[in-house]
Amino acid sequence: MSYKTINLDDWPRASHFQLFRNMQRPHLGLTAMVEVSGLMERLKPAGYPVFNTALFAVISSANSIAEFRTRFREGEVIEHDAVHASFTVPIAGDRFGFAEVEYVADWHEFNRSCLAEIDRAKNQTSLIDKVATRDDWIYLSCLPWLSFTSMSNPFADADDCIPRITWGKITRSGDKWQMPVCVEAHHSLIDGYHIAMLFENIQKTIEQMGQ
Repeated sequence: MSYKTINLDDWPRASHFQLFRNMQRPHLGLTAMVEVSGLMERLKPAGYPVFNTALFAVISSANSIAEFRTRFREGEVIEHDAVHASFTVPIAGDRFGFAEVEYVADWHEFNRSCLAEIDRAKNQTSLIDKVATRDDWIYLSCLPWLSFTSMSNPFADADDCIPRITWGKITRSGDKWQMPVCVEAHHSLIDGYHIAMLFENIQKTIEQMGQ
């Protein structure tokens, strides 16, 4: 893990951090529709796997925003150079397992790693947490059965500062394809503005892929 330590004395966000850091319920969440017409009309017909492409767009967008790479631990606030994808995959018995892929900016390399990891992860027989010793993750999940309007994820406690991002079933609305995306994060590190930036960047990333 490569990261830098943030100096709280000159960090513009210090007062926000201090206000929300020790609240009993410090997490905020927003759900919104993201247009993914480029994914369904251009990338999918060209052979791009829908899940892997959405995963890449989400983790790339998270990496483009410093606040999504920021964590607190052991009295310090740090900013990772990169954060990586810890996500769920379906396994036997209508259950899910965990998979992990290191983020790389090259789509083709990321997709190869993702395909290999999904093949490995889908053979799991139980749920095993292999990422608890690191905080340079984004926790990701997909609910392809539902086009939801809101949701919430479990957090370990008020100190859990790893963002959760979940997307749902892609549906057509008029002449556009839309995907619901829910983002939950620790409010001491991330505000609604940063979440709105993430939604915008996901759409832009999809529009730019394969160009």
